[in-house]
Amino acid sequence: RRLKALRDRYADLIRQSYPDIPRRVSGYNLPWLLPEHGFHLARALVGSECTCVTVLEATVRLVSSPPVRSLLVLGYPDVYTAGDHIMEVLAHKPIALEGLDDNLVQDMKKKRLHPEDVQLLPEGGGWLLVEFGAETKNAADDQARALMDALKNTKKPPSMKLFDDPEQERTIWLVRRSGLGATARVPNAKDTWEGWEDSAVPPEKLGNYLRDLRKLLTEFGYACALYGHFGQGCVHTRIDFDLVSKAGVEKYRSFIHRAADLVISYGGSLSGEHGDGQSRGELLPKMFGPELMRAFHEFKSIWDPDWKMNPGKIIEPYRADENLRLGVDYRPPQLQTHFKFPGDDQGSFARATLRRVGVGECRRENVGTMCPSYRVTREEMHSTRGRARLLFEMLQDNPLNDGWRD
Repeated sequence: RRLKALRDRYADLIRQSYPDIPRRVSGYNLPWLLPEHGFHLARALVGSECTCVTVLEATVRLVSSPPVRSLLVLGYPDVYTAGDHIMEVLAHKPIALEGLDDNLVQDMKKKRLHPEDVQLLPEGGGWLLVEFGAETKNAADDQARALMDALKNTKKPPSMKLFDDPEQERTIWLVRRSGLGATARVPNAKDTWEGWEDSAVPPEKLGNYLRDLRKLLTEFGYACALYGHFGQGCVHTRIDFDLVSKAGVEKYRSFIHRAADLVISYGGSLSGEHGDGQSRGELLPKMFGPELMRAFHEFKSIWDPDWKMNPGKIIEPYRADENLRLGVDYRPPQLQTHFKFPGDDQGSFARATLRRVGVGECRRENVGTMCPSYRVTREEMHSTRGRARLLFEMLQDNPLNDGWRD
């Protein structure tokens, strides 16, 4: 009853205020409370980030996955031009449409991460990875060739490469999936961080949004690669924020407020995938306004009357700069170790513990490079990621008085 009363009071505002885009994760999913959407409570709770409920069990709806795939890679002069052509590619109904820029490729080369794979890309400075699916290989290839024929008749057709070797297709997708790892801790470059990593806009506006985002990054003196789920207008990036000095943290906070204004001006969302949490919670009033923020507050209160669920996230959030992993007080001890940490780690054991970026590649169980102890126990604390986190925490708050005995 309370949820329906909330919906009825805010229904018109909900219909007016939510961007109609493929990727909008920011805010609570109040549109699913509307009568035309069936008052769907499960979908209304999606993305609430444990601020309302803990899900113990879920029934899911499976969708068909085409058994055969064909991969077409399109090369454009730059990533912005690639963004300009999203809609003409989408018109051919691919099952996946991803994008990446030349900065990502250069970072991979510097880290010697799949360097032989990036040579497979056609000529260009920005690329679209277009995948088609069907019941047979010929049918999937026919869809790809139909797009190629259409693009050949455009004013400035991109370079094109259709892959027929499954192993080459796999390695090209590995290039895209390695984006986060490739752009973190690049040799002879500043460390990059989350903070504005998954903004989203209408796909038809992607090219110009990428241009304006790059202008803003340049204004602040930040560098980063741009890649992501371009077919859905979602842009991933890690930016070289300075998160250990007072001036650097203030600059970071100023940037995310300006970046929020920019993406909202395009009818977009602060987050297209990873959610708001603390890093974007304070920005939500910019996107939704004071009335819907009151609706969010009431929505959470209905589910969580004692406000015990994940406090400080989304509603009444901590400031984005309030609980940084590093921050201005980050002063880890520089320990003498038996083994050296040269090169990328600058001789520092503390810096080596920061190499973990959290994607969980070490938790895989049946393909690629895997963490053997995790495979045995299936426990996070025995994964490479878990151990790196433990070592990072051991270097904080002077935990070394009694030595490391375990």
